[in-house]
Amino acid sequence: MTIKRINFLQELLEFMGLGGRLHLEWISSAEAQKFVQVVKEFTEKIRHLGPNPLRGFTLNNLTLDVGAAAGTAAKTACPEPKETVAQN
Repeated sequence: MTIKRINFLQELLEFMGLGGRLHLEWISSAEAQKFVQVVKEFTEKIRHLGPNPLRGFTLNNLTLDVGAAAGTAAKTACPEPKETVAQN
């Protein structure tokens, strides 16, 4: 079940533009050298990928592709949040 979840999350992160930033490795507590090697390799991979491409992302500039699931190209901008006033 863990592998299925990791695969799903990897696909989701890839879709979001964050591909390659999730890794699963089975390591025994007796495999200290393997742990060190895996962490070093993954750290280098993350450094190579560079900074978070979503940094500075705001909802005010978001455009949602609402037709993607239906196979159309319709796009709509996110509406601004509305303030509500409680009436007595």
